[in-house]
Amino acid sequence: MVPLLPPLKDNKKIYIICEGSEEYDYLNRLKILNVWSDVYDITLRDAKGNGNLYPIYQNVYQKGNYDLVVIVCDTEKKPHEQFNDICCKVNSLHACELASQHVVMFTNPCTMQVILLHWDTSVRLQTPSNRRSATYIEKYTGIQDYSAKESQRTQLVSNITEESYRTMMNGAKQLGMDAALINSTNLHVFFAQLEQSDTNWIDEINKLIES
Repeated sequence: MVPLLPPLKDNKKIYIICEGSEEYDYLNRLKILNVWSDVYDITLRDAKGNGNLYPIYQNVYQKGNYDLVVIVCDTEKKPHEQFNDICCKVNSLHACELASQHVVMFTNPCTMQVILLHWDTSVRLQTPSNRRSATYIEKYTGIQDYSAKESQRTQLVSNITEESYRTMMNGAKQLGMDAALINSTNLHVFFAQLEQSDTNWIDEINKLIES
């Protein structure tokens, strides 16, 4: 008797454009830890700067090879000009003023705010400066004089575990979700969606931004 082949998975393909190396390394670590459902086929890309985020988004989205294209970035300091410009361009592309709320994942002031929640949910960064976050990083990971060098980033994310991921998710819920306010993020909402095996949320986003 010929053995039956396992059914092919109809995975949802998600393309995540990371502002820089810290975002890329962080998301890649979470991907390796398998904290998200295996119904998603996730591709990560380092945009190497927020100026490249929208052009890459536009190019990848218009090719239509992915079920969802997402940007992960910092808001940086007020008045958040570059972040707001990215959101406006995404909204314009889709002719939908709410599009960016669903496909632009942000942390104010920077992604390191979320990363540090893995070890201390009370951390509240006031600036994206590595110098300001270095004290926390040394305290919780032992990395001295953190300046986002490749070796330091590798060491930093290696300290992230499935357990610390759950700590971060709980801590992120304590932050606001208004991008204009310090210590806010919607990244945990995206992560929670990736934990789901029900992929209807992707279809709902596409209906919204394609209408």
